[in-house]
Amino acid sequence: MTSPQLNRIRLQHIRCLLATAQHGNMRAAAEFLSITQPAVSKIIKELEEIVGKPLVVRQRHGVALTPAGMAFVQHARQGVMALEMALGEARDPEGDAVKLGVLPSLAVDLPHEILRSWRKRGRHGPVRLETGMNPELLARLRQGELDVVVGRLAEPDHMLELRFEPLWSEPLVVAMRPQHPLARTEWPAWQAPAHPVILPLPGTSIYQAADSFLGQLRSGASHDRLETLAIPLARNLALNSDALWFASLSTVKADLEQGVLVARRVPGAATEAVGLFTQAQPGASRPLAGDMADTVRGVAVRWRAACEDLGWDPA
Repeated sequence: MTSPQLNRIRLQHIRCLLATAQHGNMRAAAEFLSITQPAVSKIIKELEEIVGKPLVVRQRHGVALTPAGMAFVQHARQGVMALEMALGEARDPEGDAVKLGVLPSLAVDLPHEILRSWRKRGRHGPVRLETGMNPELLARLRQGELDVVVGRLAEPDHMLELRFEPLWSEPLVVAMRPQHPLARTEWPAWQAPAHPVILPLPGTSIYQAADSFLGQLRSGASHDRLETLAIPLARNLALNSDALWFASLSTVKADLEQGVLVARRVPGAATEAVGLFTQAQPGASRPLAGDMADTVRGVAVRWRAACEDLGWDPA
């Protein structure tokens, strides 16, 4: 059963809020949507009245999302992406779907950007998004169950029969709320007290690097740990507690752009290469796979630029 509030929300409400969050001000959002700035302001105000909470805060040089706005945008993006996929399948129910694999740590905002670029290329067929651990995704790509994988550089035995094209490199960071006791501490000369830590599952490269870093702290403090691949859970804990979230830059990029979280590079941790995996044998991939690979390459260029704007060197 749907709530009365949900019945009042229109797609236009969501599109305006997503565009405002993406561009950081209502004027740019209005230009992107081809409507007037007062119309964007009115539509967002209507959405705030439906939700019952402010979603954006007007600032001198634009707008920022409130915590309620950040939560709404996170789920709305996933909903819009699911709707786009549903429309694609409805338009071409008999057509082949392009099957894209993405690591969970990269699946926060990246798939939304890829899907939007895919539609701009005139592709309206179904897209199936799969997430999983790097070895699992690469094995499925070799077996033809996936067309393209966006993942991390793997061990040689996991890359047999596959082609890896580097797209960008990114650091391992510790993300925390801006009010965290360590947010203003000199970095990396701090000796972490026993703050809870949030890590991905053992066996991932992020876990190994973070575990090594924590083991080298001279404080000898033990840390309460949560090990999870559930990004919304990890994010919620980082926002509402003093937990330290060890994550790749891509995972927290949107929150850093909005100032909802702050991050510090993990000392001694190497940058990780993110790249495009495709079938190595000529003719093994379908034409749709080649189009999706080109789409990912275009998104990667903008992704690198966004990281540079945040003051992180992605190369």
